[in-house]
Amino acid sequence: MATIINCTNLGFSYNETRVLNGIDLSISPGKMLGILGANGAGKSTLLKILCGVLKPKTGKALFKDKELSSMDRRDIAKCIAYIPQDPMFAFPFTVKEVVLMGRAPYIGRFEFEREKDRDIAENALQAVGILHLKDRLINEISSGERQLASIARGLVQEPEIMILDEPATYLDVKHRTKIINILNELKEERGISIIAATHDIFTSLFYFDEIVILKEGKVLAQGTTEMVINSELLSSAYEIPVTVKKENGRVFVFPK
Repeated sequence: MATIINCTNLGFSYNETRVLNGIDLSISPGKMLGILGANGAGKSTLLKILCGVLKPKTGKALFKDKELSSMDRRDIAKCIAYIPQDPMFAFPFTVKEVVLMGRAPYIGRFEFEREKDRDIAENALQAVGILHLKDRLINEISSGERQLASIARGLVQEPEIMILDEPATYLDVKHRTKIINILNELKEERGISIIAATHDIFTSLFYFDEIVILKEGKVLAQGTTEMVINSELLSSAYEIPVTVKKENGRVFVFPK
């Protein structure tokens, strides 16, 4: 199968601190990929390179054989939507205004949004289940609702890939489950590739088609959930003894 993202010998440093080192990574289209790893493993930095926010110091990150670092930012935004962790907003925009910001790549510098853009925004709000919040101020809704608004903002970019950094962190079980289900629907119904960094091993077991485990800026493992969610790899990634048990079709993960 052709790849939609391909990374070769990817490296990145903040000043003299090496964060990513020799990353080789291939991502297939129409899949849901989870990136696991301990804090400081390089997950957020890798995501920012994959959406063109950061340029690698070494190696290449390609989107459909085009080097991301050479692509125009507006062109990238039409293909790849990036949703950061728990985004905050300094000004009291309404939820719909925030979602409309995702249409920026399609609107000229001195143009205003068109009826088409407003319709796309409302359809995105409907898709994530918060159309009823469209006139509320973004800073007056809950963290879970704000995350759904951010997903809607990414959706109006009409992307082929949606990249999310810890999309369900700090959320209750209801909103965490809702967000993961919505991402799965976007993959299944719209063919959007989903790439998400997460600490949620249990969600990874049931929703992601493929898992990448990072350790100290390198790929420790990449493969299906069955291949990489095991005691040896998780113990190595998180540097604590971890037991993975499979009984009657169910999987249990817990510290030893």
